[in-house]
Amino acid sequence: MTFYRCRRSILALLLCGLAAGAGAANKAPAKPAAPRKLAADLGSGAADGVFPRTVAHYQGKTVLVRQPLRVAVLSTGQNDGLLTLGLVPVGTTRDDQGRLYADYLAQGFASQQAAMRRTADLGVRSAPDLEVLAALRPDLILVNKAMLTPQMHALYQRIAPTVVTRGNGVNWKIDFLLLADALGRSEQARAWLKQYHSDAGALAQHWPADTAPSVSFVQANAQRNRIMGVRSFTGSIAEDAGLQRPPSQRFVGNSQDISGELLDQADADWIFYAARDKSLPGLTGSPLWPRLRGAAQGHAVRVGLDPFYLNAGPLAARTVLSALARTATTALPNP
Repeated sequence: MTFYRCRRSILALLLCGLAAGAGAANKAPAKPAAPRKLAADLGSGAADGVFPRTVAHYQGKTVLVRQPLRVAVLSTGQNDGLLTLGLVPVGTTRDDQGRLYADYLAQGFASQQAAMRRTADLGVRSAPDLEVLAALRPDLILVNKAMLTPQMHALYQRIAPTVVTRGNGVNWKIDFLLLADALGRSEQARAWLKQYHSDAGALAQHWPADTAPSVSFVQANAQRNRIMGVRSFTGSIAEDAGLQRPPSQRFVGNSQDISGELLDQADADWIFYAARDKSLPGLTGSPLWPRLRGAAQGHAVRVGLDPFYLNAGPLAARTVLSALARTATTALPNP
């Protein structure tokens, strides 16, 4: 059984176990933080398996003559979506730790380990190795808009058809759908999202209106502490699960950096925090940390930095939702 299936089984058991104590269902937000459908002017509109197709994306339109099988990934978070849809990239760039695949992906797609070891190293995201990329002869290049300049886009297009996703975490669902459209696997992506929304909605039903616990998302590195807003990757999953956010994290935008003196803005009923080991003392070693309500009550949960804060994709979303579901079993009042 793969890590992905294990995660699904854990979540299913947790949700089933909570069902008997469910309160009034929370309504889905009128306008969710994470868009759930592609805009009408994006994608191809073609049925799965129908090629050629013209895919409208965030940097124009790209014609795909045949179904892509040799896909190069230049924005590391896209590996999650590609692997979820059953394809291993022929080449990808390295993350901030110099890895082609974050640990949660290596574990979650263990059955694909042999193919993943053959993935070519394309160097850093900001300046991929174009010679290696061209030598791979990809039939599709995937890149996020945030990592792209018009000059680089033109170079990529000379090598292979290039599809540009939006990026920026909170757009993970529509990026997954756009990626799937380019691959001719839209039904598979829609089915995945349908099941995800069903599970998140089931969790949301356990909170009577306005009584859900508040959750805080904070990450740290050597330079700063960062809290994540409602319109972030993790924020969108908390919203789907019907959880509340502290007032300090209801700002407009993806995230905010806070100084050590403002660490109280990271407080909530539950705090989900992450950092590389060497950066952890800057957060949990702060004199203010034990004074936070969440930390004082033993409700501070260390989580994986990559799936929670650095990679926005389907398996990362499942990882976050599973952590929230496990917390829910503790947060629910005793019957």
